[in-house]
Amino acid sequence: MKFAMPARLWRVLAAVGCSAGLLASCGGGTSHYDTFVPARLVVFGDEFSTLVDVNGNGNSYSYAMNGLDSTDTSNNTVKCSDSSRLIWVQKLASNYGLVFKECNPNSVASSAINAYMMAGYGATERAVEAQVTRFQSNIAHDALGSKDLVTVWVGMNDVVEIYKDNVTYSSTADKKAEAYARGQRVGSLVNSLADTGARVLVGQVFELGSTPWAQSLGSSEASLLTDLSDDFNEGLRNKLLNDGSKIGLLTFNDTVANLVQYGGYDNSTPACNTLHVSDTDAASADSNGYLSGSGTLLTCTTNTATSDTSATKNLWVDGFHLNAYMAHVQLGNLAITRAESNPF
Repeated sequence: MKFAMPARLWRVLAAVGCSAGLLASCGGGTSHYDTFVPARLVVFGDEFSTLVDVNGNGNSYSYAMNGLDSTDTSNNTVKCSDSSRLIWVQKLASNYGLVFKECNPNSVASSAINAYMMAGYGATERAVEAQVTRFQSNIAHDALGSKDLVTVWVGMNDVVEIYKDNVTYSSTADKKAEAYARGQRVGSLVNSLADTGARVLVGQVFELGSTPWAQSLGSSEASLLTDLSDDFNEGLRNKLLNDGSKIGLLTFNDTVANLVQYGGYDNSTPACNTLHVSDTDAASADSNGYLSGSGTLLTCTTNTATSDTSATKNLWVDGFHLNAYMAHVQLGNLAITRAESNPF
């Protein structure tokens, strides 16, 4: 695959200005970009990018509704390689023939594993900083370098955390300022990753105000969640290095908005889990934030969805986590397109 932009297209972009979704320098002259083929993929972020090898057998679970192995007569065995249920970073990895240890159904030798899963459930920007430190300090593998493709997608849990904290952030202005500051810190982290020579794809937070959870809170609260999402994204964008050579910006918010507006999907009903709406609910929620008896997202499968239709037509698996079937497919396609069109 090529991280090169055709010369004619580059000249057009130079003439009309840079796309908001593509960080690139604008100026005269021509440049040559060598083909970039990543030797490794390293994934940082929250549960939107997470695979969990629950049973230690290389057949991981995701937080986006898991597909099942049709050859299992009990119909309860998760199939992490189900092509219709891949999360976005799996689609990106498969585009380059890279394999995660967490999803290795063909038993690829450990020495040939070349996709690293560092993302984790509930991660905020502080947790992602720790993920990067943990990867870089692990002597079992090389530190990040020019042959690596890195993804960073975080911010949803930051926005939710800021929204709910009325003590530390007592006013709307305080909340908005903190969301912007956290976006800036993610931007700084991405810049430091790019300084290693790695190429980085970084995702913006989608508007949380459009989620079933936010809508259940009422229009004013949903509007605040959208504002906080926008503030986080603005802080991120304003901090990123804008030379186009190492960083590609993923406008996931546009992808989700288009699915809501044009996809014909159910945007209000969770496919698997009961909505976690209030802090009163939280008192009886399990460790993953779901109400007692509803299970966790790791147990969400095409078999536990409320119906066959909901498994494929409901945009959300719970209050604010996206369904792999349509949403993650589109996010993965966007990441591949950005990786192949960015002048890395």
